Amino acid sequence: MNFQYMRFLWLLFIPFFSFSQVVKFRQYREGEIFRYKLTTDTYNNDKYTGTSVAISEHRVVKEGSIWAESIKWLEKTSFTSKDTLNLSTAALSVKPYSVSLAPEGRVLLPKLSVPDMVGEITDLNTFYVAIAPALKAQALSENNREFINPELRKGNFADSMTILYGTDCIQVTQRLISTDKQYTIVETKFSPPVVPCLEPLIDTIATSIFDYPNNFQMIRKGNGDKVNLFWGVEEFIITSKIDNQNGQIVEASMDNRLKLRMRYNASPDLKTYDVEMPVTLRRNLKLELLK
Repeated sequence: MNFQYMRFLWLLFIPFFSFSQVVKFRQYREGEIFRYKLTTDTYNNDKYTGTSVAISEHRVVKEGSIWAESIKWLEKTSFTSKDTLNLSTAALSVKPYSVSLAPEGRVLLPKLSVPDMVGEITDLNTFYVAIAPALKAQALSENNREFINPELRKGNFADSMTILYGTDCIQVTQRLISTDKQYTIVETKFSPPVVPCLEPLIDTIATSIFDYPNNFQMIRKGNGDKVNLFWGVEEFIITSKIDNQNGQIVEASMDNRLKLRMRYNASPDLKTYDVEMPVTLRRNLKLELLK
């Protein structure tokens, strides 16, 4: 079972920051081209299931009056204990799309149309969202080292291919870990809120079964006309190392954990199913700027 999903469509706005900010806005340079390597290790029920490695290429362009990054995917390889798959054809089939970390820019998900690349596209997007102006990382300073975003962030991560329905709800906390002349390190924590925030698909999802109210629910395509229903608690923490000269992500890591219940082989109306079981998912991701 390989779960790839997420994330959010964020509309960015321009907040006010004081002169003491340590996380710089992204400063783009015309014609700049760079690449990132994204590595994902996955575990289901604490058992290692595989690793994927993908490469993206970013070209700085101007869209109207706003600087942005035009992204295309170059390659992907998937490793399991049984085999190695070259999925570069799928990577190359993703249409170029753009994101912008400029103060007036946006970090939006493109249309997800290549199943083998949904995880890479949405995860790269999430790394960018973590330091985007909408989440106010640029408001961190030596005197304001941690704050909680008051607005809950609700996401829809359905792709209409394998994930037929998917919603989550997240509370975001920003924390300044360290800063020096060259780099600033920021932790962005996406946690389940302490109060219910989902519109539950079924009554059971409205009941807390873990330490927090459920903040994740998903319907995944199953065999034939059957579906698999998941719900529970999701959290992830991103640690970003940012270049103080231009605001660029130099490297970042993500620890993504889900404690879920699963109803296997459910009917499309979710009223019947074969069995209900616990599922624990964990993904460790690393984003690296290639020189």
